Amino acid sequence: MMTSLKRLSGLLSPLLVSLFPTSPAHAVQLTYKLFVLGVPVAEAQMMVELNQTSYRMALNYKTTGLGSLMSGDHLEESTRGVLGADGPLPNEYFSTIHLHGQDRRMSLAYHGGTPTIVAIDPPNESERENVPPAARAHTVDSLSATVAMINFAARTGKCDLSLRTYDGRRLEAFSAHTSGEEDVPTSVHSDFAGRSLRCDYLAQPLAGFRIDTGRAEDAKVRQGTLWLAPLVPGLPRLPMRGEIDTRFLGRATMYLTSVKP
Repeated sequence: MMTSLKRLSGLLSPLLVSLFPTSPAHAVQLTYKLFVLGVPVAEAQMMVELNQTSYRMALNYKTTGLGSLMSGDHLEESTRGVLGADGPLPNEYFSTIHLHGQDRRMSLAYHGGTPTIVAIDPPNESERENVPPAARAHTVDSLSATVAMINFAARTGKCDLSLRTYDGRRLEAFSAHTSGEEDVPTSVHSDFAGRSLRCDYLAQPLAGFRIDTGRAEDAKVRQGTLWLAPLVPGLPRLPMRGEIDTRFLGRATMYLTSVKP
């Protein structure tokens, strides 16, 4: 579930605002609730700051209710970088995850488009295969992949793109394609609805698999859908609703519940 939310969010507290003090004209905080079979399982907040030359994004995610009983996960991550002609170029990425009772930390710095691990705990060698440095070249973090989709949709009205993501542990091939404009209906879980750009995506694991029995789970291809809509004047279309494959809880629906420019 963590990987899906990190990516897209391929997929999301006052804490985020303190991380990124920004001009209200270029920043927005989005709050989501996630449901599996109509049961609430998680909450997420995504902070996005975009302008013509740079970007920042942060995500705060935690399981709730039944989701807490099954996994008890909590994620905080952030990225910042510049917007080049070909899309986002991250400068640094940080993540802190509480997963299965264990705290996990990662810090990446980018030089010439290639990420370098600045700090990692626990080390990869203790649990999974290392991704070779050559394979990391010209990759982006998962939040930057979301920025890439948003930015591309703003420039072209479509979300057809492919790139590779690396989070310090796993390497994946991420691809998205346009499925057209759709009218997203209102829901008992969200008042946000209307005309949206449907973007379907797929994440194919390539390297960084766990050494133990978790390898089969790591190798699973995950897919999902994001509906991008104009939520804040002056900003591009942002995720209004989503359907994502989660690692532990199955298929989840993501509903937008709050927008704070």
